[in-house]
Amino acid sequence: MSFELRIDKNKRAFTLSNGQYEYSNTVNDEVIKIVTFNALPLRRRMYFTQEHIDYKYEYLKENINDIIEILFTQLPAVTEIISDEYKLSDIEQCYDDLYNLFFLILSDGSQLMELAISQSECEDRYALPKLECIPTFDANIKVDYSDCKTNYCHIINSVTEYINILFYIFVSNNPIVSVCQNCDKLFVPKTKKLTLYCDRTTNEHVTCKQIGAKNKFNDRIEADPVLKIYQLEKHRIEMYCLRSKQDKYDFFDDYYDWLNLFETKIIEYKNGTYDGDKLIEEIKEQTQNFQPYSKGKDYTDKEY
Repeated sequence: MSFELRIDKNKRAFTLSNGQYEYSNTVNDEVIKIVTFNALPLRRRMYFTQEHIDYKYEYLKENINDIIEILFTQLPAVTEIISDEYKLSDIEQCYDDLYNLFFLILSDGSQLMELAISQSECEDRYALPKLECIPTFDANIKVDYSDCKTNYCHIINSVTEYINILFYIFVSNNPIVSVCQNCDKLFVPKTKKLTLYCDRTTNEHVTCKQIGAKNKFNDRIEADPVLKIYQLEKHRIEMYCLRSKQDKYDFFDDYYDWLNLFETKIIEYKNGTYDGDKLIEEIKEQTQNFQPYSKGKDYTDKEY
């Protein structure tokens, strides 16, 4: 059974359907999902059968359900095409198409990686390098006329056709591609501005962009002695105030008192209007006045 691949150029989206199945996504998201898919586990499982022609088809028959399950979580449309192909075609064609899948992931991903590197090195963000050519391929197109409008769709019979058509549409729009400096995966930034981190969520339920911003902030703090001592003291005072239940003489007002002393000055320092050495000395002088009593604070409450 063939699939119909319909493109919505205005939304840069597509729909894949065959009467029983329908899947929609944007072309950008789908291409990035395909080229960043970790095919290594599947390649390792199937590689040893490459030199054993008689055995590789038996292996595929025995393991096709496991292969489909691995693919399904990340590439549901690819999985549907392979499932349909396995049921309706001979096993040899299905096996060859799986190897084509691995090849396309590597080749298309490699082209986009090179493009991303060249674009990141380009100073003129309005004249970014483009992918000049991609391999040619054959495509079947169905044309129908309805509601005074000519409609086109691609007829898909294999994973190879599906990926080639999506990659062609992706490249024809002259995409901007970047490599995330946290997860090292390709992504399409939202603007032409140089973007270093993607929006993927990590196992800790934070995005690469959030991790990148935190690392950048920490690097800046470590490189600046004024900001470093400011953050250390700010964190220390905040922590002992949060633990005030353990020390009946500590109050959270101390934290705000300390911020009132130094927040304005740190802003002036960042703007270049306050001396850094002077600010360090002032922070050190005030440290003893913002210690927990149990740590040796040098004054006591007076009763009136």
